[in-house]
Amino acid sequence: MRVFLAIELPNQIKNSLKELMYKMEPYSKYIKLTPTNNLHFTLKFLGEQNDLSIERIKETAKKEIEQIEAFNINIDKSGIFGSIKNPKIVWLGQDNANFVSSATRINSALEMFRFEPKPPVCHLTIGRIKRISAGDITEVIKICKDFVSKNNLRFCASRVYLYKSILSRNGAIYEKIENFKMKGSC
Repeated sequence: MRVFLAIELPNQIKNSLKELMYKMEPYSKYIKLTPTNNLHFTLKFLGEQNDLSIERIKETAKKEIEQIEAFNINIDKSGIFGSIKNPKIVWLGQDNANFVSSATRINSALEMFRFEPKPPVCHLTIGRIKRISAGDITEVIKICKDFVSKNNLRFCASRVYLYKSILSRNGAIYEKIENFKMKGSC
C-alpha cells in the first residue's frame, strides 16, 4: 500500500482555493491541477509499505505526533519547484519553523521506512507542470501571488493523517486510514 503522512486543509480553505483553480483553468493544458479535495501539506511520504510496516508506522507516528504542539499555518507564499525554464510544480505555502521541526521529527522517527534526504518545505502542490512557456509560468506565478496576498488562508494544524494513495487513470485517490492528534491547540 502506498502511504504518506499529511496535514489536511480545512474545508473553508479548500473552498477558497477553488477560486484560484478557476483562475488557473486557462493554463490547465500546461498544468495538471490538483483536485481541491486532494490538497494537503505532506509531512512524510512513505511510499509502498506492507501491512506489518504500516502497523509499525502507525505506532511510531502516534508516539511522535502526540509530542508535537499544534501550530498555525498561514499560506502566504507561492512559487515553483524547478526553474522558470524548466518548472515542475506550482505550490502555495509558508516559511514555517513549526512545520519544518515537526516534519523533521517525524521524518527522523520513520527514517527506517523511507529515507528523505531533502529538508521539508511547508507547501501544498497546486499543480504539476507538463510543459509551459516562461511567459505563461510567470503569469501563473503572478496569479498565485495575487491570490495568497488577497486571501486569509490561515488555519490551525492540530491533526496529522495517514493516507493511502491509490493511483488510477484519473489521478490519485487519497483515503484516510488513521489520524493522530497533536498536543494542545492554536
